[in-house]
Amino acid sequence: MTFQHLSGFYVPWSAAVAASTVEPPVIDGLVLHLQGVDLPVVQAVLAVAGVLLARPLARKKEAALPLAHFLVVTAIMLVAALAWVSESRPGVLFTFVVAIGLGFSGYALIETAGGQIETFVKRSIASAIDAFGNLWGKPK
Repeated sequence: MTFQHLSGFYVPWSAAVAASTVEPPVIDGLVLHLQGVDLPVVQAVLAVAGVLLARPLARKKEAALPLAHFLVVTAIMLVAALAWVSESRPGVLFTFVVAIGLGFSGYALIETAGGQIETFVKRSIASAIDAFGNLWGKPK
C-alpha cells in the first residue's frame, strides 16, 4: 500500500475524529416548555423523524404483525425517543442515529424487556410460593 493510499484514508478520518471531539453548540433558544418538561425542538423533530423513517425497515418478524401492533410499537418508540431527548439533551447527530436504531430494532427491545419482566415475575411467584410453603410447613 502506498503513502497516497494511506493518506487518502487517514486524512479524512483524522479530520472526522478531530471534529467529533469538539463539543456541539447548545441551542438554548429552541426549547419547548410543556408543564415542567423541557423539550429541545430540533432534537425532538430529529428523534421523531428517525423513528418514523426507520419503521418501514423493521425486521421481518415484526413486519408480520398486524398493522395495529406495528402502530403500537411505533408509538412506544416515539414516546421513548422523546422522553430520552427530553431527559438527556443529546447532540443533534447522536439523536438522529439513536432514533433510527430505535425505530429499526424497537420491537426487539420490547421483546427483550418483556422477556426479562416475564422471567422476573415467574421467579417472584416461585419465591413467594416457596416462602408460604416454608411458613406453613411442607407436607411429609
